Amino acid sequence: MAEKSAWPQQPVISIRISEALRARLESLKEILTRRTGETVSTSEAAKQLLESAREDRLEVAELLADGTNALATARRKGEAGQSLSRAEWIVLAYYIQLGVESHIGGRISQGTMKGILEAFFAAYRMRRGKKPSRDTRYLSNLPVLDKQGKPVHGSEAEGIDVPTAIERLIRAMKLPDVDEVWPQFAARNLYEFLEEESFGIEAMNQALKPHWPILWRAAARGHYLVRGYPVREPSRATTSEHPWGPAISSVFEGGFVLSFATGSERDLSVLVSLPQGRQAMYEIAPWPVITEFRSMLENWDTSTPNSLWQGRWFFGYTAMETTVPPVWVRCQGSVSFGFTAEEWASLQEAFHRAWEMPQLQRISGELLLEYGEI
Repeated sequence: MAEKSAWPQQPVISIRISEALRARLESLKEILTRRTGETVSTSEAAKQLLESAREDRLEVAELLADGTNALATARRKGEAGQSLSRAEWIVLAYYIQLGVESHIGGRISQGTMKGILEAFFAAYRMRRGKKPSRDTRYLSNLPVLDKQGKPVHGSEAEGIDVPTAIERLIRAMKLPDVDEVWPQFAARNLYEFLEEESFGIEAMNQALKPHWPILWRAAARGHYLVRGYPVREPSRATTSEHPWGPAISSVFEGGFVLSFATGSERDLSVLVSLPQGRQAMYEIAPWPVITEFRSMLENWDTSTPNSLWQGRWFFGYTAMETTVPPVWVRCQGSVSFGFTAEEWASLQEAFHRAWEMPQLQRISGELLLEYGEI
């Protein structure tokens, strides 16, 4: 009996690659893994890169090898009104997706999600030709709503096209409670559109330009949550000069003293001196920690017992009515402070007064651009 002929083997090529190319392949692996949800090998990434042979994909991999610098360059161009390349928009959308889908900290605001949906809709109107398979993919990343704003599935969702789905979600983002219809994966659509669709780059720049502030803050957020540091120009990160003018005035309120400083990396720190009888001080820094502490002061309802605040750096709880002090905050390093209702109100007022100062508002505005919405 004759033996079956073996399947022809594909030739295997082994080559040495430079560190720069290896870094580009690692970046591409990360992109492909995030897009498909499956682990992608280095050889598969190289295969796709060679088969696509698209120049902007090579540029994307190169930009992501130093994502911080790529984003800093994109910010500089965006704020100057200059056009971004297709690859730069793809990198921006990549970090936007990371910022939206990250489970670290709180989710983005409804206003930011609304802006991302509007940006995708603006881009969608720029595409060349209809692609039903792409539209099916876009809809799969969204909760599809009926005319009343309620989620629908299966046959009930048939006939709802991408523009209708986006318009209904944009309206939903204006409502007080959107948990049921929150489009957690909506940012994937902008990334996939910029990566896969055909469009004119200048027309795309014009379409996305009005949405730049929101898109940038979402991208900077994604960069910080993944990399752990802000998007900051190298010259700004290393200089020891302080661009924010003279020393920031301290704030005095109800025995509390807030003192402010900007360090060598041009970030902000707040030193909270507790009332004199406590003989205690606590430094809050850098900017993301300050942001969370301010959010706790503004949004945590401490008027009832057994109320909790759970953040990334702070945990707060209110004790039973008979317990004095009733408000407790545990900080990093397991340090805890107790506050009476009057002390808590004084601390709230101190931070409120501090952020009414124009100098702190300017500093906060710049740090918001570097860290994004956190």
